[in-house]
Amino acid sequence: MRFFWDSITSKSYWQYVLLSRVGAESVLAVFGSFYLVVEVLDFFKIYTRDEYASYAFLIFLVLSVLTSIIIRRPIRSICVAFPKHDFSIEVKIEDLFEVTGAIMISTNTIFEADVAGGKISPDSLQGQFTAKYFTGNQNELLRQIDDALKHVEGSAPYPMGTTLPITTHGKTFYFTAMAELNEQGNAMTTPDNVRTALEGLWKHVRDAGELQELAVPVVGTGRGRLKLSRKKMIALISESFVKFSEKSKFSDRLVIVVRPEDATSFEVNLYDVKDHLVQTLKS
Repeated sequence: MRFFWDSITSKSYWQYVLLSRVGAESVLAVFGSFYLVVEVLDFFKIYTRDEYASYAFLIFLVLSVLTSIIIRRPIRSICVAFPKHDFSIEVKIEDLFEVTGAIMISTNTIFEADVAGGKISPDSLQGQFTAKYFTGNQNELLRQIDDALKHVEGSAPYPMGTTLPITTHGKTFYFTAMAELNEQGNAMTTPDNVRTALEGLWKHVRDAGELQELAVPVVGTGRGRLKLSRKKMIALISESFVKFSEKSKFSDRLVIVVRPEDATSFEVNLYDVKDHLVQTLKS
C-alpha cells in the first residue's frame, strides 16, 4: 500500500501516465475506442450524436483520461517474454530475499565477508544477507566461502565474475565478484566490470547450477557507486542475460529485483522500464 501511495504522489508517475508520448497514445487509443462505440450506437439509433455532441466530446475525453490512468496504475512487476527462446525476464519491486529461486549476491574480488569486524558494511547487500541468514554465526559463512574458494584456480584478487555457490536455509545464493575494495574498504566497480561479472555468473549457473529461476538485484547502483540510473542498469542486466541465453540457455526466468526503498527514492516507473526493455531487447 505504501508503494502504491508513493507512486501516485510522485511527479514522474503522472508525467509518464499523462504528459509523455506513451501516455498521450494511451489516452488517444481509449478515446478512439469510445468514438467507435458511439459510431455503432449512432448507427443503430441507440445514441444520436447530433443531440448530445455539444458536451459529449468533453465527457469522452475525461473518461478516456480516467480509463488510461486506471489501466496504467502503479504496479509491482512487469514481464517481457521471449517465446522463441523459451525464457522470460521479470522486473519486480520486492525484497530480494523474499523472491523464489537462486539469488545473486554481488561481492568483491577478494571475497571479503567480515561484517562483524567492520570490513563489510551491514547496510550493504552482503551485510543484509549475513544478518538475515548467518546472524551470530558469521564464521559459518566464512567457512563456506573458504571451502568454495578451494575449487577456484588462482588466488585473491580473483577475476571479475568468479562465482561461489553458498547454500543455506534451503536456498542457493551465488556470490559473484563484481567490485574491487579500495584501501578504505569501499567497493568500486564499472559498467564493464558488471558485464564481466554477469557473464561469469551466467557461465557458472550454466555449468554447475540448475535450470531454475534466477534473481539478480539492481547491482552497482548503490555501494558500487556507478553513475547509472536504475532503468539503465536493468537494461544492462537484461541485455547480458538475453545475449548469453540466446547462445546457451541456463535459466527459464530471470527476475531483476528493485528494492522498494529505491523504487520510491529514485521514482522507478515499471511501465517506463518495460517500454525501454521491449524497445532495447526486441528492436
